[in-house]
Amino acid sequence: MKHMRWLIGLLVIALAAAGLLAAAYFITPGVRRPSLPEGDILACMEADGSLVLSWPDAGAGSVYLVELHGDGQSLRQHTDRPSLAVTGVSAPFRVRVQAAASGTNLLGIARELTSLTHLDAEVASADLETPALTGEPEEGAMTFSWEGGKSPVYAVCVLRDGVYLPVASSSGTGTHLRFDGKEGPAMPSHGESLELALRAGSPGTGYVLYGPPSAPITVERGDLLGDELSLSVRETEPRMYALEWNEARGSEYELREWRQGAWVTLDRPEARETFHYDLGRLASGSSHRYQVITRDHAGERQVEEEVSFYASVSPLYCTVWPIIDLDFCQSAGESQSLGRVVAGTALCVLEEDGQWFRVRYKDRCGYVDSRYCMINLSEYTGDYCAYDITNSYESLFKVHDSPMASITGQVIPGFENIRTEEDGFLVPYLYPCAKKLLAAAQAALEDGYRLKIYEAFRPNEATRYLYDTAAAKLTDPALVYDEEGNAVDPVTGWGVDLTSGFLIDPESGELIAPASLLAPEDGESPPEEGAEPGGEEELLQTPEEGEEDETGLREPAEDAPETAPPEEPGEPGEPPAEEGEEPPEYPTYGAVMTDNGRFRLGSFLAAVTSAHNRGIALDLTLETADFQSELEMQSAIHDLSWYSAAYLNNDNADLLAKYMTGVGMAGLSSEWWHFQDNETREAIGLTSYLYRGVDAGGWTRDDRGWRHRDPDGRYYRGTTITVDGKRYTLDRDGYTSQAPAE
Repeated sequence: MKHMRWLIGLLVIALAAAGLLAAAYFITPGVRRPSLPEGDILACMEADGSLVLSWPDAGAGSVYLVELHGDGQSLRQHTDRPSLAVTGVSAPFRVRVQAAASGTNLLGIARELTSLTHLDAEVASADLETPALTGEPEEGAMTFSWEGGKSPVYAVCVLRDGVYLPVASSSGTGTHLRFDGKEGPAMPSHGESLELALRAGSPGTGYVLYGPPSAPITVERGDLLGDELSLSVRETEPRMYALEWNEARGSEYELREWRQGAWVTLDRPEARETFHYDLGRLASGSSHRYQVITRDHAGERQVEEEVSFYASVSPLYCTVWPIIDLDFCQSAGESQSLGRVVAGTALCVLEEDGQWFRVRYKDRCGYVDSRYCMINLSEYTGDYCAYDITNSYESLFKVHDSPMASITGQVIPGFENIRTEEDGFLVPYLYPCAKKLLAAAQAALEDGYRLKIYEAFRPNEATRYLYDTAAAKLTDPALVYDEEGNAVDPVTGWGVDLTSGFLIDPESGELIAPASLLAPEDGESPPEEGAEPGGEEELLQTPEEGEEDETGLREPAEDAPETAPPEEPGEPGEPPAEEGEEPPEYPTYGAVMTDNGRFRLGSFLAAVTSAHNRGIALDLTLETADFQSELEMQSAIHDLSWYSAAYLNNDNADLLAKYMTGVGMAGLSSEWWHFQDNETREAIGLTSYLYRGVDAGGWTRDDRGWRHRDPDGRYYRGTTITVDGKRYTLDRDGYTSQAPAE
């Protein structure tokens, strides 16, 4: 009995040891038995006779055990991919696939664990065609089609690791494949492409046998993108802009800017999902138009999108000129002055703080009152307006159709430096008035029109020159134009040099003073020097010194008609002749201008002081917003005659008046083109004016730094200059590294 117990105990110990030993054999630390997803084995025949087997992926890190038997051949092979290429094997054959994992058990013995499930198939032979594949791409997908339909099933395949593996199947003659990375392959990455082909197939239990692939189709990311390219512009900080857009169909991108009637390429960025292009700081009120286009590899356009906008308006970096001597203060609103800025000095705005401009003056930065500064409209309102300051190169002043010597076609004194070599026209206008003008310009643009400015600030020297020169001609016969457009004296029929006013001898071409052709009549003596002119009364009464003229604000002026125009206003008549006196054979400037005394020269030109001299007046018209043409008015601009009177306004002139009076401007009864801001003059108590013209000479700044201009507006480049007793070195672009004192 005792012996029996001992045997039983020994047996228990042996069984326990055997169990422990078995456990030690079967337990593989850190290794779990793998699993294999359900699915079919795909057997793909290649054109070279080889065979590629593929099956459902068990996930990253998986290893597979493949066993194949057929035609006296056997194969047992591991692979870390869910596919295996074999040679020398053809259907029929039997294949089994299991997932496998390797490790070391507790006994230190290497051991392989296989999945409890496996994929088995007995692949039968089949006669499979090689079809031809075509594809039509669309946004995020592709529609495939093929001819035939002889095989039971077809599969669209993607080239992976050198093998075309099925990603979509169909039993018909076409299929639709989405490139979403779920039901279909993922979209190709930028700079990459997908190759797709078609295989004919024959399905069986647990498998599909596919024939050789068709000729491939190459698909790029750009082929699968949509036609919607969303181009937008974003202001990142004041007047700093960036363009942004998404990718669209096409393989190449081009960003272009519209400049002077043509597209100019700015960039050809590489393809990516989103695009960003910094435009930098744009000029105040400037108009911009950009376009993004995509092209395929053949250069054919695929998608295009445009965006147009106006940059925001601000005085930053604009040129300003004080209309009066101004206090130069260390901080905005400070009552204690650091000195005085002389009226007419060109300054550059560095900052706007309330009603103050921060500027540089005499190598120091400080503040001036912006209300008394004229700002350069071409820099401030930008493309909201058009500008043609004709007085700076070829004055348009005429008396209806009659040119005036020394005025018409000439540079008017005081305007010599208004047309700059590099930056176009200088158009000074009082800053508070400029804000109103901007509102009028924006209203006009909404209706498809643009304000076109012919004159803003007019120096007093120009006012007096125009008045005095025109006044001296009032009793002269008005010049006419011949068929070639040359000015002609109607009395002699000779041409006239408009610069000097001299007659042109038709035989010699010499210039002859008109007075030299006049001889006193028999019995008459020339007037003594200093004698008063006799005969007819002067058509013009000169205003007293200090009187401001050109004041017929949109109510009828003293000499303007209060009722409708004459029944036949075609040509003004001469003043009635005295009894027994012959009327003049040729109309004089005064007769053409005044229409029998209804107007006077002062209705058109101030004798002493004009609102233009104070920087609060504008001469302007309307043009179409596309810069194509000016709107027709009842007369030409700067026609110094009754034809320009407001009571003769046509619809276009009334439209101009609506825009200007709508922002608080007042007009003249004698000139449809003239508007002035009396409200601002009264609000700031402006009584002074500038006699001399302004220029661009002085310091100017942009985001790169400081530059200096001469009075003609040319930048000094690659040189050293002395300004206010200090020497500055300028690089080839005109910039200096020497900053002013703060």
